Amino acid sequence: MQEKQRNISPIKERILYFIDTLNISKREFYARTSISRGTLESSTGITEDTLAKFIATFPEISLDWLMLGRGEMVRQENKPLSESELLDMSRQLIAAKDDIIGLQKDHIESLMERIRLMQQLAAAQNSR
Repeated sequence: MQEKQRNISPIKERILYFIDTLNISKREFYARTSISRGTLESSTGITEDTLAKFIATFPEISLDWLMLGRGEMVRQENKPLSESELLDMSRQLIAAKDDIIGLQKDHIESLMERIRLMQQLAAAQNSR
């Protein structure tokens, strides 16, 4: 029997990697952040609320690393994020979500086209 492939977002993968580097259990992580248990393991996307809780609990995380996978995991200076940094991160998150929505729309259109073609093929076979 084939094993079901688990797809989670790259941001969730980076958060899970960060948890591993802290040497804490996921249970402890969920308790510290108030993120719902199991959220990071699900195949659904990540919400702004989850990101906000994570960043508030671990302000040392590099936003470039978290959002884009670039640079170091931990910021060199451990100071609170400025308003402009938070706005920039929000813009990046919105742009990333817009990209994902666009890809999902394209995929849905592709599936709809396949369904139309299959229906046409079935209709042609039935008319013979």
